[in-house]
Amino acid sequence: MNTYTLDRYEKDYAILVQQSLAKNEIMVLKERLIAFAQPGDILSIDFDQMGNLRQVEVIVKYEENRMNDLEGV
Repeated sequence: MNTYTLDRYEKDYAILVQQSLAKNEIMVLKERLIAFAQPGDILSIDFDQMGNLRQVEVIVKYEENRMNDLEGV
């Protein structure tokens, strides 16, 4: 499984940025993620041989309040 940050939603797609390769963006159908993932979440995703999402797990939920607390650090 690879690790991605859900960067944003654009129309019918979710834009993911791979953690290990800076700026490597992939697009997946929004309907596959929107029910449980929000922009800023870090996801672990396994793809099948055809490139379809096989398994998706939210590793870290983005918390705006938590990010604000860390600004002064």
